[in-house]
Amino acid sequence: MRLRDYSTVQIVQHCLQQGKEGEYWDFKQEWHQKIQDLLKDIICFANTVHDKKCYIIFGVADDLKIVGMTEPRRKQADIIDALSNLWFAGDISPKISVETVMISGVELDVLVIDNVERTPVYLNRDYGNMKRGCIYARVQDRNTPNNGNAGMEIIENLWRKRMGLTKPPYEYIIDRLQNREEWSDYDGDFYNIYKPEYRIHSYQDDERDTLVAEFYAYTQVNTSVFYSCIDIIANNTVLDTYQIVHLDGGRLHIPIPEWGYIDKKERCNGHYSYKFYLADSPRYTLLNFMYCSENPEQKTAYDYFMRVILLFDSEAEQNEFKKYVSAHLNQLENFIGVDTKAYNTSDLRGTEKRVVQERLKTGAALNKMLLQWRKLNTISRRSD
Repeated sequence: MRLRDYSTVQIVQHCLQQGKEGEYWDFKQEWHQKIQDLLKDIICFANTVHDKKCYIIFGVADDLKIVGMTEPRRKQADIIDALSNLWFAGDISPKISVETVMISGVELDVLVIDNVERTPVYLNRDYGNMKRGCIYARVQDRNTPNNGNAGMEIIENLWRKRMGLTKPPYEYIIDRLQNREEWSDYDGDFYNIYKPEYRIHSYQDDERDTLVAEFYAYTQVNTSVFYSCIDIIANNTVLDTYQIVHLDGGRLHIPIPEWGYIDKKERCNGHYSYKFYLADSPRYTLLNFMYCSENPEQKTAYDYFMRVILLFDSEAEQNEFKKYVSAHLNQLENFIGVDTKAYNTSDLRGTEKRVVQERLKTGAALNKMLLQWRKLNTISRRSD
């Protein structure tokens, strides 16, 4: 189960189905009475070798029955403030958030601890029962005791995590692409300056280069496109390949977006098609690596492009949005119907022109609905 693809409610349900506590989740019936005990649990979950977020779920009894909470509940702001007052080594502190979900008609609080890359997290000053320099960690369903220290193997693995040695090569490369300064350009290819065996190799593909332009090409001033490929390579082994589209006469080079579909009403045939990226995907990480927003020509081309391309935070958000659109198809059709924007399709004829224009208008309409849907969700959360 890839947690990032699921909502918090789905993650809580998954944890409950396991029938026990685990390496990235814990159950509590009530919030900790002492803030120092809560902070210690947070630090333990920050010190995990895996790359998942961690969850402390409040309102669940020892027998895993959903009972809710009767004692005072803690606020996110108060926890963040308490963490900020601790003396963390290297100023590396856990990042948290608090959500409230409904399960079986009962409110549960969920404390989410973000994954920490620069482990281990430890204190430079004593706090509560925690001693400076001691490393408290989460191993399976157990936390390091107050008067103890994590085992040597755990500590070694936490340092390995900091240095990126616990990740498979592909995950390591995608992660390091977020730091552009680590990559050197050599003859059109890129290699990681710290691990030169990790490379990004670009090349022309004659078969792909003959592909016709997809609808988003007609958002550009120059509608001509060509295609190439990029291989992600570790030790001369190709780990993945992405198709690259060169838009606006070659000014913008990005991985092609993926296709998505929303079924039309029963009286209509087929579906609405759109193209999208997931913000937490390797494809979008690669896009951000290739795209330079400080280049005026690239930025203009990218802004035109993204008017008809959807960007979701995660697959979970995409799935929830599709449900919303399916329940409001009349609104989508209205947005499509009132779109009078003149796209650059004058060179197209017949069916090809109609299909391209329909997809352009659908992409723009879905972006309007996505913005509206997010605002509605924000208002709903504030009112809760």
